[in-house]
Order: sequence, then structure tokens, then C-alpha cells
Amino acid sequence: MSTSLFRQVAKEYKLSAKLSPVFNLSPDLDDACTRVVDFIGVNFRVREEPLVKEMLVDAITAWRAARKHGDANVAFMKGLFGRAHDLYTMRYAAFKGEKYTVWYPFNEPIPAFEQRQAPGYVCQVVNEPVPGTVTQRSAAFQLAARVLTGHSFCRYFEAYDVARDFAH
Repeated sequence: MSTSLFRQVAKEYKLSAKLSPVFNLSPDLDDACTRVVDFIGVNFRVREEPLVKEMLVDAITAWRAARKHGDANVAFMKGLFGRAHDLYTMRYAAFKGEKYTVWYPFNEPIPAFEQRQAPGYVCQVVNEPVPGTVTQRSAAFQLAARVLTGHSFCRYFEAYDVARDFAH
């Protein structure tokens, strides 16, 4: 059995010890993190760090802030999906000389897009915004709809309304 991409990210960025208490209290969040990381991958960077690392750090920070007041699992999910709109900030494309292929947001997981590129293509973020207006709330819903199981999506995005405070 191969190690998931999420486990590799947690180990590489020394997040395992910080995530252990979260997963001990809410084991379903482990699956959510795994699915988010498997969808976005590690190469998509809006800033210096990979987007998935930033999302996980935000989730841990939100969980720590809310754990004494209750609903820490909801705060974790808010932190995790709070940067989903960054997937729309810039385009992600595979280049080989003058030729290029563009990843269409949420059409397929980024690692799948990277794997189907022919040898010699280099994938990178391009400083060009994705067309249209995408809000923080709609991006969180789009990402959650693609990565979460039906039960988790209903629990966090319908019952707990995780995206309620995100920008419209």
C-alpha cells in the first residue's frame, strides 16, 4: 500500500504532530485532508509555500483557536477551505516551448493533470487570473463538493454551514 500524498505533505512540512490531536478528536477530518491534498497536489503555489500546506496550517490554527470553545472540527474545516479561492487566483499550465496545456479549475485533480502531460512538459502557475469572478464562498463549495464524501459535505457545509462567513 502506497503512502498517500497527504501523509507525505504532513511529514515533509512537519505537520504530523500538530495534526495528531485533531484527528484523535475528529477522525473524519483525516479523510477530508487526504482528499483535499490528493485533489490539489503539492505543486500548486500562489505564494512561496504549496497551497495545500497553507490550507493545512490555516486549519490547524483555526482548530487551536476554537478547541476550548467547542466546534473545533468546524473551525478546522473553515480553516482548511478558507483558501480554496486561491485555486482561481492564477492559472496552472503545462509548458513545452511554445506549446502549453491549461488545467481547468475543478475539472480534474491537479496531480492527474500533471501525470497525463507528455514527457518534457513542465507544470507551473502562470500569473494570469482565471476568467470570471469567483468568490471565496463559491470556491469553498466547489472544492468541497469535489473532494468530500456526501456525509462529510452535508455535515460541514449544510448542517454546520462552514462557508457562512466566507466572502460572497
